[in-house]
Amino acid sequence: MKLLVIGAGIGQIPLIERAKAKGIHVTCVTVEGDYPGIPLADDVWYVDIYDRDKIVSLAREKGIDAVISDQNDLMMPTVSYVAEKLSLPGNTFAATQSYCNKNTYHDNCDKIGNPVPKHIAVKTADITTDDVPFPLPWVIKPSDSQSSIGVTKVSDEKSVKPALEMALGHSTEDAAIIEEFFVGHEIVCEGFIDDGKYYNLSFADRKYFDLKNEFVPCQTLFPSKVDRKILDKVIACEERMAAYVHPAFGIVHAEYLVNEQTGEIRVVESALRGGGVYISSHLIPLSTGIDINEVLLDKATGVPVDTKAVIESRNDKAAGYVCFHLPEGVIKGIYGLDEIKALPFVKMVALVGVEVGMKTERMINKKMRKGPILVTGENREDLEKNIKTVQEIFRIDVENDRGEISGIIWK
Repeated sequence: MKLLVIGAGIGQIPLIERAKAKGIHVTCVTVEGDYPGIPLADDVWYVDIYDRDKIVSLAREKGIDAVISDQNDLMMPTVSYVAEKLSLPGNTFAATQSYCNKNTYHDNCDKIGNPVPKHIAVKTADITTDDVPFPLPWVIKPSDSQSSIGVTKVSDEKSVKPALEMALGHSTEDAAIIEEFFVGHEIVCEGFIDDGKYYNLSFADRKYFDLKNEFVPCQTLFPSKVDRKILDKVIACEERMAAYVHPAFGIVHAEYLVNEQTGEIRVVESALRGGGVYISSHLIPLSTGIDINEVLLDKATGVPVDTKAVIESRNDKAAGYVCFHLPEGVIKGIYGLDEIKALPFVKMVALVGVEVGMKTERMINKKMRKGPILVTGENREDLEKNIKTVQEIFRIDVENDRGEISGIIWK
């Protein structure tokens, strides 16, 4: 069996490791760089993931049997393109775009009656409030980006053009979306689709850093505390979309806004891949007992899976990630790291590039967060208690240009 993995970043490591453990030959496609999947793969093709026809040609020549990726919106259309061209297990390119392209997804929500913020697609930064059929504030996003890159909340006319220029600049198709701003608490919804049927895995509550116009999560905590009746509304939306698009299979990660006072919900976006920051590879297994990456790998390689039985075997506990950022300056000291790593409820501490002497910058998108730290608990109350323990023990001192010392920003 020869498996092609699109991408070689941290989101692909769990898939590569699972495949290698099964004796599968793994080839990664990636641009050159210091990506952790490169030394793990049996072969590496240094090809841009958007050069899809070249990847198809190489896959055909090398006798690739399966193609896969996870936790990254940008990789999924290429996975589907290769699968469709070579008749491998997977989704059609159109089905994947129906989820991963924000404009297409919002349009499909309108068609099937899923509650989505009012929205318009734009291809130019020369837009005024007169061109948009709903009032400020807005959220402006690239149509095909990820990690909150290029996303801005806009509350006044003068901010519109800069926000659109940034969004368009981060879109590979030079397109953006303007959305009505909806006040609500964000939840994430994790599921799996098999032959157009949606199976819910779990819900999580998301907390955000206190930033002016940027949308950067600091915590995602499983399970959600939101009322079950509201969660059932979300599941109904996911079931409608899965039936409408009818993907062959895949993990699906969706984000919703919930106004618990009114009971209203809005779909923020969805993607035909697992949640990043180790949600699909680590937090779903830790909080449900289900290794959904294993299910994805089996489906991609043609191994029969009773998806319904797998989902029904769920054993609910609690797990979440915690991220942080640092004030601008220079890191002077790191304290308590070994102590938190030794805690039984801390399952991972990822601190790439956090070292004494390192200069820090203002955080403007998800990729600039520090961490994550993965924490578990018997239930949400226990999880939040354990997170507080981590925050009390772990400390990083940063000195600014005035000689003042400050520490970790957790929220």
